[in-house]
Amino acid sequence: MRKNKTMPAQGLPAASAPAEQDTKERLLKAAKELFVRKGFSGVSIREIAREAEANSALISYYFGDKEGLFKGVLESFVRPLNATRMAQFAALEKQADITVEDVVRAWVAPMFLMPKSKNASPVVSLSLTLSAEYDKLSEQIILDLYDEMNECFLCLLERCLPKASRSSLVWRLYFLVGAALTASRPRTKSVQKLTHGMINHQDTAELVDQLVQFAAAGFRAIDIQTSQPPKKI
Repeated sequence: MRKNKTMPAQGLPAASAPAEQDTKERLLKAAKELFVRKGFSGVSIREIAREAEANSALISYYFGDKEGLFKGVLESFVRPLNATRMAQFAALEKQADITVEDVVRAWVAPMFLMPKSKNASPVVSLSLTLSAEYDKLSEQIILDLYDEMNECFLCLLERCLPKASRSSLVWRLYFLVGAALTASRPRTKSVQKLTHGMINHQDTAELVDQLVQFAAAGFRAIDIQTSQPPKKI
């Protein structure tokens, strides 16, 4: 259970608000660098505290535990990304006519085209390592950080595709997440080889256009109603 944040950790002197904020930021910064480089399981609480030049007990005080710190790190990247997406969704909601491409682009483009798009890489690294190492925490983070944004995304898609079932749209969102994470990873050698040098791997705008068209076609695909085959008597 996390300690009450309004009280100083046991054995630690009380600190002023500016000093507390500085310490918390140093812990987050150290954790970002270490988690991105080593993954969730490859980093210890003591290592983070040592890198931040802080008492390891302060991690429990500010974040509860290592899981809480990891969530805080990922949240620092994801919140601005999702805020941009939500602002674009809100703008689309006010428009009379929107397309599937418009909606998908509002979800995809912030990952690659924001001025601080370099932050997309840590999101990818942290998300992939967490999924591989710690499924339980991964599921909770998805619920806490992504579900509200993805619900707005799905509602806009339902407006564009009124005949599509929610279950099919959710499946296809799941596939879009995988495609976007893959597209965010380094791709220079493979892309150059498979296209015989015809693709400029640094052309982010083309990457976004291709991903939007790919995903939009998937969302528009015929809605498959799955059912169990009748049992033979």
